[in-house]
Amino acid sequence: EVADNFCVYRNVIHHSVAERTQVLQYVAADPTLPRTKSVRCAQCGHGEAVFFQATVRGEEGMTLFFVCCNPNCGHRWRD
Repeated sequence: EVADNFCVYRNVIHHSVAERTQVLQYVAADPTLPRTKSVRCAQCGHGEAVFFQATVRGEEGMTLFFVCCNPNCGHRWRD
């Protein structure tokens, strides 16, 4: 099908640091993410964390991120 308009639209969404931090805090409560008891939080010593992989700007490949499952902590680190 031939397009009537050849314009390409780009929608850039900017997030503040506070928004990203808030999203990561709720990650520990996500029941669809895998959990592990083979790591220990360096902040509170809790023995369970949620983990996921994501790309990091400026780095190649995927990075493994952990979020402490202690609701009073929420510490984030990467492997």
